[in-house]
Amino acid sequence: MEVLLAQHVMDDGGGSLVLSIVALVGMIIPFVVLGWVCWIFWKAKKRDEAEERRAAEWRNAPSS
Repeated sequence: MEVLLAQHVMDDGGGSLVLSIVALVGMIIPFVVLGWVCWIFWKAKKRDEAEERRAAEWRNAPSS
């Protein structure tokens, strides 16, 4: 049955460590990418807020 499913059966358990490392990396990388994307959007929001603050100062300035 293992041949039909193209699985390699290991008796020494060495494959389980490799599989665990691959699974761990597979779980960590998406969180790192998500954090990076969130950081990009956060920086863009801060930049837009600063630009709006600068524009609001000129709207409230007394005219001469």
